[in-house]
Amino acid sequence: MFSPIYRQCPLGTFIYYVKPGDTFYKLARRFNTTVGAISNANPSVDPYQLRIGHGICIPRQPVFPVCPFGTFYRVRPGDTLNKIAQRNNITLQSLLRANLGISPDLIYVDQVICIPKPPASRPPRKKIVVNVEGMTEYREATLKRSDQGYSIYVLDDYTFTEEEPGIDQIFFNYDPRYFVRIQRLPANANLSALKENAMEELRLVGTPNELEGPEIFEPFFRSAAFYLQASNPTFSKEIIVIEIAEELFRFNMNIPRGVASEGVVPSFLAMLKTVDAP
Repeated sequence: MFSPIYRQCPLGTFIYYVKPGDTFYKLARRFNTTVGAISNANPSVDPYQLRIGHGICIPRQPVFPVCPFGTFYRVRPGDTLNKIAQRNNITLQSLLRANLGISPDLIYVDQVICIPKPPASRPPRKKIVVNVEGMTEYREATLKRSDQGYSIYVLDDYTFTEEEPGIDQIFFNYDPRYFVRIQRLPANANLSALKENAMEELRLVGTPNELEGPEIFEPFFRSAAFYLQASNPTFSKEIIVIEIAEELFRFNMNIPRGVASEGVVPSFLAMLKTVDAP
């Protein structure tokens, strides 16, 4: 005989005590779930070294989220993912990322999902550093949150807006021809393909150049995966792909030739440096 080893299981699972011959695969078939769901519910259990009498947690659903830093939540009647996200002060994208494999259009009552921790509180207004022609200035900026799951401080003379799903834009209020597009990229993005696509886009402007080291005005961006630039007599374009807060972003700056560019470009770079993705 063996003595069962007790443990507390998360919401949406039940305790099961390992018997001789058990494997995650056999248990998944027996309880109509998946090996992945059982693994997610038991992150500290080695599936190849199951101990007889050891308690493991069996999910009641085929897709069970990993939730090491959040809390489990059981879906109630009338819930939608959007409502759940708003109620917990997180973005829909953050909720989806915490529940990989979940269908955003099909959730059901009693389904268990992971609610990630809300982003750390950032003040609604603060002064950010803008480096202009060798001078350091501190300018007021307002916190904006994107549906892509990041936040950014936007200077007073600029407007932040969603251009289309998955792409945001910041433009200069006094001349909207000056703008920067912001795109949060998937974790599995192909950097080589991204770079080649950027080069093709820049060839429509002029001869692409890759900037490196001291050629990059702001030291913050010298860690970029790539920083490309092209120009012609009327305007220039810069495309940056960089990792910020363990997330990959693509910034696309459009800068017409003119006196305003001397202040607008440093302002764009100053704002982009404040991007944070919890």
